[in-house]
Amino acid sequence: MRRVAGLTLAPYALCSCGSAPNATSPEESSQPALVLTPSQESAVAALTHPEFARRGNPLGLLSTTQDLVGDTLACDEVAEHLGIPIPTFPMLQERGFTLTCGSSEGTDVFEHPVPSAADPPAPPGDPAADVHGVTIAYLPPGVDVDGTPFDEARSRGLVWMTILYGGHIAEPPSHPAASATSEPPRSDFTTLRWRNGNVLGVQYMDPGDTRMAWRATAAGHVFAVSVDTSSDPVAGVALLKAGVDLPT
Repeated sequence: MRRVAGLTLAPYALCSCGSAPNATSPEESSQPALVLTPSQESAVAALTHPEFARRGNPLGLLSTTQDLVGDTLACDEVAEHLGIPIPTFPMLQERGFTLTCGSSEGTDVFEHPVPSAADPPAPPGDPAADVHGVTIAYLPPGVDVDGTPFDEARSRGLVWMTILYGGHIAEPPSHPAASATSEPPRSDFTTLRWRNGNVLGVQYMDPGDTRMAWRATAAGHVFAVSVDTSSDPVAGVALLKAGVDLPT
């Protein structure tokens, strides 16, 4: 886990069906990474956010968008460090959104290389040890990363992505099958699958936001990825379906 200005980012314990990335043909890369069946669309539409807000909502500790992003970093340097393109959302770009990259570690994050999926490090004694990451904020028009209150940014439609790596994240799940099925059904949570088989968790958060999280394999690395949207699950999943260069 990683803490960002009082916010603990703990990606869902979702299985990755295959811990190493597979080669992708041009034909496969042109196909959408996420396709929902009618039953899956119904499951997403049926999600309800909790009737009562959970105690100690960590997002309430964030004053400005800067608290979420951390120290601002050049997005091209972030992409080079991670070894993957910065994901984009054409739907947001068309509405005038801009993106900002950052990390609570500042430039120190660049001193921690992303482990290889083929040769992961030994499991740490502390699950949170050696976990590093970046945040990519997709800012609505009129929102400044260092000046706009966080709640105001959310009300305008703020979207952010967290990409974590290292530590326990690179380790293959010990019980892949159980990861997606062990918990009882919940009215605010469901699971989907990317086309490559990796599990995608969708949760309707309070106060009405949606979080989507998964364990991705990309460019020979393993990442824990989450996307938070200031919208309902149907809109959130639609945004994800139209995303470009998403690590899945």
